Amino acid sequence: MTTDLLPWHLDTWDYLQQTLHQGRLPHALLLSGTQGVGKAGFARQLAASLLCEQPQTTGLACGKCRQCLLLAAGNHPDLRMLVPEEGKTQIGIGAVRELVAGNALSVGEGAHRVFIIDPADAMGRAAANALLKTLEEPIQGTLIILLSAKADRLPITLRSRCQCLRFSLPVEQDAVVWVESNVQVLPGQAVQLLRLANGAPLRVPALVENGELERHSRLLEDFVAITARQASVVPVSEAWLKGYELSSLLRYLDSWMMAMIRQKMTCQSEDAFPPLQTLSEQLDLKLAYQLLDKLHDIQRMSINNLNPQLALESILLECSRIANGES
Repeated sequence: MTTDLLPWHLDTWDYLQQTLHQGRLPHALLLSGTQGVGKAGFARQLAASLLCEQPQTTGLACGKCRQCLLLAAGNHPDLRMLVPEEGKTQIGIGAVRELVAGNALSVGEGAHRVFIIDPADAMGRAAANALLKTLEEPIQGTLIILLSAKADRLPITLRSRCQCLRFSLPVEQDAVVWVESNVQVLPGQAVQLLRLANGAPLRVPALVENGELERHSRLLEDFVAITARQASVVPVSEAWLKGYELSSLLRYLDSWMMAMIRQKMTCQSEDAFPPLQTLSEQLDLKLAYQLLDKLHDIQRMSINNLNPQLALESILLECSRIANGES
């Protein structure tokens, strides 16, 4: 299999190629999985495979035929991408109606036409309902691919009419190899960046570009100082919220707690975030998991219903108590 496919996509790709050769390719696919795992790239590769005149033995597009050249130029008539309009977060019902109109869903240049909706959970209820009839009455030769990192937000009526393919995160060792081969990082940084990206390799390049490791190191120093009671929670919280969204800070705290729990359970040194080594040794796992639950509860809440300062102070105070063995 060519290296143009991400290594953790190979099994899913082979499965779809088998279904294609057997004439069993579904009319609609739902590709679900966390952001940064490569769903969008996989969808485009599948579209290119279906539209190519002479695919390789692996099923990947040849890159040379007329259809591939049209794709490369970004104006292939049989591939359409439906995404939120610039400056908006939702895909409107008008855009979906245009997509599913009879003239839009007839096959044009070749034997296939592919429509990619990304992210599918950006469709409101009305837009999803507008798509539903097409999924119930598929048109021969048309493949609709829905992408979502929050597939549970899609109506069950929509999900039930798609073949669902779950894209899991690669194991850390494989992800590290990919990052070190594709992103300019110093030795040892790949693991740190992957932890900050919650294991999603394709989020790492943006973290590098934004200087995330340096920003993260400063926050981690503050965190360790709070747990050692060498810094006060209130001014640190205020300073953090001036430079970061609460959601980003909660992801950092989640990463640190998981790193300490991992070290405590495996008795292995915490190479990704060395300052957490001492903290993990004195960690009470029961209290740590309780704090994680609280973190996740806050992450699930609407930011509009939260006071960021109070929420962050509450979490940091509990971190300090746990670090000092207080229940």
